Amino acid sequence: MSAQRVALVTGCGKPDGMGQAIARTLAAQGLAVVVTDLHATGVPNRQQEDRSADWGGVEALVAGITATGGTAASALGDVAVEADAQRMVAEAVERFGRLDVLVNNAAAPQGPDRADVADIPVEVFDRVIAVNLRGPWLMSSAAVPVMRAQRSGRIVNISSMAGLTAAPFSGPYSASKAGVIGLTRALAMDLGPWGITVNALCPGLVGTSRAFLSSGPDVDEAALLASRGRNIPVGRVGLPDDIAAAVAFLASPGAGYITGQAIPIDGGGMSPFPLRHPEPAAEAAVS
Repeated sequence: MSAQRVALVTGCGKPDGMGQAIARTLAAQGLAVVVTDLHATGVPNRQQEDRSADWGGVEALVAGITATGGTAASALGDVAVEADAQRMVAEAVERFGRLDVLVNNAAAPQGPDRADVADIPVEVFDRVIAVNLRGPWLMSSAAVPVMRAQRSGRIVNISSMAGLTAAPFSGPYSASKAGVIGLTRALAMDLGPWGITVNALCPGLVGTSRAFLSSGPDVDEAALLASRGRNIPVGRVGLPDDIAAAVAFLASPGAGYITGQAIPIDGGGMSPFPLRHPEPAAEAAVS
């Protein structure tokens, strides 16, 4: 069996998404990475079309990782389908001989689920729950026997601040991400005796194509993110690399005593109080 640690990361098909950042970061730390998505270029959001025009999807991600000396492979499948989940894990193990890290990052695309409860079709609700909650369950179910045999493993689930606090007009999404937190805590108790940790990260606003779905097609993205960042204590919105760094730590051998946690990654943005910003004159005086 190979001594190189192996990670499988779902939801890597988008050019600006958290999945590709997570995969690149883990690969840079020496892990072999299997990147997956439903389609080679991900499931598009409305604002993603222009960004994806010259994007080669998961194969481009694999090529980029290998070009910098890393080890990577790809697999396509629907995390909400049991046979696909089992196959993607099996392909990772067949290719690299083991599986040490599972990152459940895939999420249903935003759209008709962001509406009033009376206006959301039940099939839309079902799909969000299927991808966002059933998906991590099925992927974990497929990965756990491998990790148990190794008596070690790391599962990192990408939840959301909406799973901790909810968000308006996002009933299916908030429910699915709250479910991920519950699943994380339950699996942490079940799997700890085998040396497997299970944690959830709860990102706040992250500057990907998903951040602009409620805006018009001609939105000034930089100005919008800067405006929203003013309400976050660290002064900016999150970056995919911020999430990737947290995943990398939780996936590391040094995080073996952290499990069952739902960790906000939001720049302190969950504070309900208005922020006081330094006066420009005061900043100039200090500098």
